[in-house]
Amino acid sequence: MKIAICEDNTRQQNILTAALDAYRTPAGEHVQYDVYPNGLELLASKNTHLYDVLLLDILMPGFTGIETAKEIRESNEKIPIIFLTTSQEFAVESYRVHAFDYLMKPVDQKALFATLDKAYAMTETTLEKSIMLQTSKAIYVLSLSQIEFVEVSNRTLSFHLIDGTIKSISGRLSDYENTLLNYPEFLKIHRSYIINMDLMKALKQKSFITLTGNEVPISRNLLPVIQKRYIEHLHSAIRK
Repeated sequence: MKIAICEDNTRQQNILTAALDAYRTPAGEHVQYDVYPNGLELLASKNTHLYDVLLLDILMPGFTGIETAKEIRESNEKIPIIFLTTSQEFAVESYRVHAFDYLMKPVDQKALFATLDKAYAMTETTLEKSIMLQTSKAIYVLSLSQIEFVEVSNRTLSFHLIDGTIKSISGRLSDYENTLLNYPEFLKIHRSYIINMDLMKALKQKSFITLTGNEVPISRNLLPVIQKRYIEHLHSAIRK
């Protein structure tokens, strides 16, 4: 597990790094961490460093912890943000940016360890059912349950999500094909398309209709196999 500490006070930095040196994940592993003295430096690192957890001071001069968290949430909705503060007055604001926890300073080591254990458990579960996309501007962690279908066109790979948004990167379908097809809900129906069968509304003669109304073509040569797989998947979902 890799952690970013964003704290402007040197004494508090030392307290946190000493605690993290002593901490072990539920799997018995050491953690890695980097320290940032302000939110702007943390944000500047987001394209080159991928963290599992953020320890974020709220009361920092210039760019506050809340403002930093809002920027982070623009491209990463999943990462656990643990706020650190000497005042409870920002509790409501912290939960508006989906804070994972809110710890009072000086941070109690036992409370910190318990929170990190919960974050570790959540992170492990999330990573099992998610994929990471990296663009020139941001790193996205996409939940597989939110991906309706993936298409490739002219070396641009587009992930169509259930909320109607599209995340696009340069690449080939084969870059993610093995990862996606390891999950039973994903099915390759064309050389340019992989669908999430859980998010299909209808199967037509030559295409699928997604829950958001997109029409995804099926390869004519694969049609009999696709129909059989989809019906089997529906039966499996009903039995569950």
